[in-house]
Amino acid sequence: MRRVPTRPRRGRGRGLALVAVLLTPVGVVSAQGGSQLEPRLEISLTGDVARGLPGDPMVRAVDLLADDRWITTLQEGLPVRLSYRLELWKSKSVWFDELQRLVEWDVVVRWEPVLFEFSVRTLTGSGMRERRYATREALATALGARYRIALRPTTAGTHYYVGSLAISTLSDSDIEELERFLEGERDEGQTGGAGGVLGRRVTRLLLRLAGLPRLRLEARSPELAGPG
Repeated sequence: MRRVPTRPRRGRGRGLALVAVLLTPVGVVSAQGGSQLEPRLEISLTGDVARGLPGDPMVRAVDLLADDRWITTLQEGLPVRLSYRLELWKSKSVWFDELQRLVEWDVVVRWEPVLFEFSVRTLTGSGMRERRYATREALATALGARYRIALRPTTAGTHYYVGSLAISTLSDSDIEELERFLEGERDEGQTGGAGGVLGRRVTRLLLRLAGLPRLRLEARSPELAGPG
């Protein structure tokens, strides 16, 4: 088995490739009758892989709302962030495989208590799109939609895709603030250490984090040949 090097630290460079238009959503089945549905991430390829014509990769999250805690979290007023990442790798016969390009995009889900609706904002390098859904079933269908990504190999050789989806209830700024505190940093002009303003804010973050659901899913595609 080939060794894959440590992935680079996640950045905001979403302009490497654009997320194409969402395809027709695929329904997501909620847990019923005590059955345990496991959320998972899927990567499929359009075109004909056997003939060397794989087309674009398609990414889909399945059964995300099988865990009722996500709906409970939303209705308690906390947004849920879905952070997607799709990487294109080139296989090497020796040493490490090569990360060639990547695409990142986010989906932020909120419960709007006044409108009694779920709002879903999809954030890509090309902009933001918002849609609203009145029921849990409609939201599950939307979150189970396939994303067709414009990310094809441009060099000869064997390639594959690695996808990941991190789901959390804290914003990036919340997480960064917590990381700064744990590393012992202090904002300029603040004193008092953990008992000061920053300490109280981080304490509230920790209380929010305790017991909140978090999930990370990963998937890898079949190998495909690049052009040439």
